[in-house]
Amino acid sequence: MADIPVVLIHGYPFDHTMWFSTIAALGSKARAIAPDLPGFGRNPVLRNKSPNLDYYADFISGELARTGYEKAVVAGMSMGGYVALAFAEKYPAKLCGFGLISSQTAEDSAEAKISRSEMIQKIRSNGVSAVSEATAPKMFSEKALENLRHYVIEGVEKAGADGLCWALEAMAKRPDRTAVLKGMQAPVLIVHGAQDKIVPVSKARGLADECNQAIFVEVPGAGHATPLEAPDAVAAGLVRLLEVCHRQEGMRATNAS
Repeated sequence: MADIPVVLIHGYPFDHTMWFSTIAALGSKARAIAPDLPGFGRNPVLRNKSPNLDYYADFISGELARTGYEKAVVAGMSMGGYVALAFAEKYPAKLCGFGLISSQTAEDSAEAKISRSEMIQKIRSNGVSAVSEATAPKMFSEKALENLRHYVIEGVEKAGADGLCWALEAMAKRPDRTAVLKGMQAPVLIVHGAQDKIVPVSKARGLADECNQAIFVEVPGAGHATPLEAPDAVAAGLVRLLEVCHRQEGMRATNAS
């Protein structure tokens, strides 16, 4: 199945390293591409661009082209899911399959937008530790928090104030993309932790019910950062999605001949 790549888009405030255990679980079953979004990990922030998730989508398109692939399965966790939706809207012809992991399609509520604005002010005034303190307790289940908290701390430190604030503003500006998911012709995987404190699992179930063809994986006991808490479950879902993609690509090739 390795001829269809899987692009894995990290969440906020992580970088590509959050996918290492998922990639290990995938093994030879998938060609994984896990870049750092601009402003995170080793990638500099987009200083000349007004914050907008569409620029992240453009970056993902460029990464796909750089690797020589025309189409891919594109999957994102949390903010990465928002980016994947922006990619699906702008570049539908490049999509073989779609993965929404611990994410949602709705735009920010008025309250969420205010919260992001307040966090930007805290970062600018008090430094990036404000993100670690606010985010880590919400990101994981209670049993996983102490073992995985360092991923948040390290991601925040690598991104720095500029990367974090750019992403926060971009997320606050994003539109509702429910129609993008509902109208998607590519097969969809939705993975969600049952103990998610940021996006209730009921939202994910509802989205799965509204998709044309969806694989839904609920991960018992896992919190928001499912690829870190349950990489085997995430990888198994991606393999199922790839199997569907390969069947569909094979049918298209047969019909074309």
